[in-house]
Amino acid sequence: MECISISHKTANSADRQRCYISKEDAARFLEEVMGLKQVEQCVVLSTCNRMEIYAQGEETCFKELEKVLAKEADADVEWVRGRVRRYHDEKAIRHLFQVVCGMESMVIGEDEILGQTRDAYLFSKERGYTGYELNSIFQAALACAKRVRTETVISRTAVSVATLAANEVFRLSLPRKTVLLIGSSGQMGGIILKNLLSQQNIRVIATVRSHNGIYQSNDVRVENVDYQERYRYLDEADAVISATSSPHYTLTANRVREAIKTPGEHLFLDVSMPPDIDVDIAGVAGCRLVSLDDMQRLAQENNRRKQQALVDAEEILREDLEKIRKVLSFHRFTEAVPEWKERYGKYPAEKLLYLLRDEVDSVSFEAVLKVLMQR
Repeated sequence: MECISISHKTANSADRQRCYISKEDAARFLEEVMGLKQVEQCVVLSTCNRMEIYAQGEETCFKELEKVLAKEADADVEWVRGRVRRYHDEKAIRHLFQVVCGMESMVIGEDEILGQTRDAYLFSKERGYTGYELNSIFQAALACAKRVRTETVISRTAVSVATLAANEVFRLSLPRKTVLLIGSSGQMGGIILKNLLSQQNIRVIATVRSHNGIYQSNDVRVENVDYQERYRYLDEADAVISATSSPHYTLTANRVREAIKTPGEHLFLDVSMPPDIDVDIAGVAGCRLVSLDDMQRLAQENNRRKQQALVDAEEILREDLEKIRKVLSFHRFTEAVPEWKERYGKYPAEKLLYLLRDEVDSVSFEAVLKVLMQR
């Protein structure tokens, strides 16, 4: 398996935005990757903090994958190569396991990546773009992630971009806070809304584009308003959080400048990819903008506390990676020697043991003998 990855570790949010693949573009992009003669199977994972292509096919198809990504980013290949990390074979498998377990996330242990990876895998699988290898690898990675979340504290008192955004609101030194939440009906918006409502002194004005997908809450602190009316509510909002998947700005600097009449600080939090909020809003009097890049700095304390959990998670990874290596090795063997049962069925057990003794190292041979003694 090959993997090329652009993430928060290799590129800032503006560069990641250029490589971001929206849900609307995912099918088209996958079809383009699958059109490469070197690629037989493929999964594309695109989130606010990473864009990764996992491919199975001819070895070292990195150059072709880089060309496809460069075309999507409207950049040259050198630009892409300066921002990607490349993983091959076992390193690619390990990287996927670390990603889906939340170990490579900007906020270590965040839960959203598990669902995002599962959705990306199923999206490809349903279209026939995965086979035995990627099916086995992704299913094993998802199972490993569930083990890590159950057996370690990596996701306990879980922190994510959504909780970091809510925490920034909680830090405002106001007895009561009004939050304008743009994109409340989306997955990220719904999580943020629940986090905000965990404190009693919060009132939320939640924008919706239609009555479909409105967050159902009996909480009187939530007021649903039409998205088109968002600028009307800016002046009364102490904080504004935008969490949509829109390809366009939800807020622009000039209209914000016109809408805000009341003196005082207004906090703007942009947790979207591509970004929702015009960066020039940071230059509007009284406005403070927190972007995804700023979230990375906010996550550092959480990550420091999770270091022991990472050690525990690595042990689980080691065990599960060993299992998937065996599964893949045996599959490759049976593919290469389809008549293996007939070929070796006539060998007496004694001869097979002598063959193993002469060809494998002592540790491996002892492991075989141990298994046989237990049967």
